[in-house]
Amino acid sequence: MERLAAILIIFCLLLLVTLPSPIYILGSGVVHVVHQLLFAWETRAWDTVESDHFLVKYQEGDEEIALLTLNEAERVYYPLGQYFDCFPDKKVPIAIYRDRASLNRVFGWGSDEGAMGVYWSGVIRLLSPDEWLDEMPSREREVLFSQQGPIAHEYIHLLVDYQTRGNYPRWLTEGLAQFGEKHLVGVQTEEGVAFPLQFSLDELNKNFDDSQWQDYCYAVSEDLVGFLISNYGSDKVPLLLNELGRGADLNLSFNRVYGMDTHAFIEQYQSKIKQNV
Repeated sequence: MERLAAILIIFCLLLLVTLPSPIYILGSGVVHVVHQLLFAWETRAWDTVESDHFLVKYQEGDEEIALLTLNEAERVYYPLGQYFDCFPDKKVPIAIYRDRASLNRVFGWGSDEGAMGVYWSGVIRLLSPDEWLDEMPSREREVLFSQQGPIAHEYIHLLVDYQTRGNYPRWLTEGLAQFGEKHLVGVQTEEGVAFPLQFSLDELNKNFDDSQWQDYCYAVSEDLVGFLISNYGSDKVPLLLNELGRGADLNLSFNRVYGMDTHAFIEQYQSKIKQNV
């Protein structure tokens, strides 16, 4: 049975590689299916705990952490779903990794990567809170996990991906994730600082993984999204994501929802920054 599953996964990967690029881009569902097959294979011997909306995979002995994770995921499910007008039609898989090395190994990262959580292609992967909460009473752990944990942030990434069918820029999903976790479900993060945009939105997307620019990119993305929502309303966020999900590019989606393209939006943002200097 395991050999058959391995052959099936390899076949799917080969199929994905041979797809023409337009099909690969628009067919994010294919990417998700392959990734979920790989995830199922990776965690085939792990234990599982489920709720109405989530499925948490964990290793033997980590049931308490799995239940903590499940409860927090359910806590943010409705407020985030209502804000983004999105409720996935299947249970969302979450995997808990005991240490940073195990989590990083999934993505081929080095030891210098310090992510507490990662969303990728339909799956949320989390670093065990034992790695960053240390030993403390259960009630304190629950409070800190809600205030500082990565679940809301990663779940927003999933909602954005789900609604747009993978057709979104990095700055938008990172900005929405930071805005949403802070203002919608009470995650405690550092206060955002308004920065002028030093390059184009395309360059902003490319610089997220550059250590020199990473903090700046996250800060600017949060401020861009905050500016968009405060000036045009939160009710238009799902409309923008839905336009992207229909295959429209970012400029066309902005025009349809906000009556302006991204260049006009950036001009407004830069003007606001200059006024506040």
